[in-house]
Amino acid sequence: MAPADVALPQTDSAFENFSEAVREWKQKVKESEFSRSTTSVAAVEHSGPQGKVKPLTIIDHPSDWTSASLKGKESEYTCRWREADTLELDAAVQKLKARGVSTEDDVQQLTREDYHLPVLSAKLVAVGKEVTHGRGFHLIRGFPVDIYRGDRLGLVLAFWGVALVLGRVQVSQTDYTEDGTTFGSVLNHVTVGRKTHVKVNPRHPRPAAGRSGVDGNSEGAKDFTTGKEGDKNREFLPFHSDQGATDLIALLSVTAAPKGGESKWVSSIAIHNELLRQGRKDLVEALSVKNSWFIPRKYDQATWERSPDGHYAGFEEIVPFEYHDGYLSVYFNNGNFHEINQELSPKQEEAIWAVAKLAEDPDFHFSLKLEPGDLELIHNPSTLHSRSDVYDGEAPYQKRHLLRWWVDSTANSRPIAPTFAPRSSVPANGGFHDYGEKVRLPFYPYSRHDGEGQSTY
Repeated sequence: MAPADVALPQTDSAFENFSEAVREWKQKVKESEFSRSTTSVAAVEHSGPQGKVKPLTIIDHPSDWTSASLKGKESEYTCRWREADTLELDAAVQKLKARGVSTEDDVQQLTREDYHLPVLSAKLVAVGKEVTHGRGFHLIRGFPVDIYRGDRLGLVLAFWGVALVLGRVQVSQTDYTEDGTTFGSVLNHVTVGRKTHVKVNPRHPRPAAGRSGVDGNSEGAKDFTTGKEGDKNREFLPFHSDQGATDLIALLSVTAAPKGGESKWVSSIAIHNELLRQGRKDLVEALSVKNSWFIPRKYDQATWERSPDGHYAGFEEIVPFEYHDGYLSVYFNNGNFHEINQELSPKQEEAIWAVAKLAEDPDFHFSLKLEPGDLELIHNPSTLHSRSDVYDGEAPYQKRHLLRWWVDSTANSRPIAPTFAPRSSVPANGGFHDYGEKVRLPFYPYSRHDGEGQSTY
């Protein structure tokens, strides 16, 4: 709760028209109506849980949930960080600091064995198993961000310890300093303005075709779907998968905006099953057909033309609903599919807007404002995520700030579909290619920078 003497953001009108792209996207979802079939639920074949999935069948698994189905069951997907957990974690943090760990390079060298967490490790691995093999998300409340106010090293060490317990941390973003220098980041700061407009890096010049801006690495960053200018850092984001992560995504709230910035997540398995329950097996099939869905490669978009084998030259395949080794992995980002000006068939268009429509249904998705100390864990191949408009205040503690990492869960691994992570931007072992001078673990938001990604908050 903000003090009474601090001015809160004004009404929605202050930011209600961030970009034409957002307005067009919302209107498209509103107008989208996929027709239901008269096929009964009983007539749809079931194939059992993840691990035994047959294509085009309903998946009977805990990851088939909706917000409506989980009403009144908060205890099933929420747990609290206990005082004993804090004492154990902080003891490990203080030992590391006493050892001389003080820089981002020092922290990057740490391993799970550097953290003595005999009780907490078992708890975290159990939560990771539930996220990866069960429901696909979990909310941990009460992570001790308050005891690390003014101690950014301590906060980073604490959050990093959780990541190392769960698995191998991956490069999850390519970041930029003001002069255009790029670096791969294994710890991200999600803030308004985090993708700054910087000088073009000569090592990765603007592509000859496609978007004129790639994730801020140019003079002007374009928006999704239409490619028009907008503020991606502050405005609504549609439901999507992160295309480089192969497993777990974590978001820890350090500070929250006074208004907006709600995190949303929805089961992509439930959307898959609902389309089948509605008798729209044809849409599920369209979303799972190989050699028909493509997204842009990074930095080498040479041409929009198809190659002789039917692929787009300069682009690569990524199948939205991909069945592999008894599992379904879902990649969804309709902006990426539209970005190449691909001539989607009417069936493909209907299918992707049907997915978007179901994801935006409040009976399907959760919407929750992460308060300081809330830690959200989601399984990327089975859970889509989104965010509402952000309305930061003026004071530092009123500016939304989340810490994020991606982790390949070593203790709770499961098969991921081959095309889920596009290889032009994602190495074989997951995460992003860093495309930069080095891999960094910045302690502070790089957008509030002094040239090195450091600031006082």
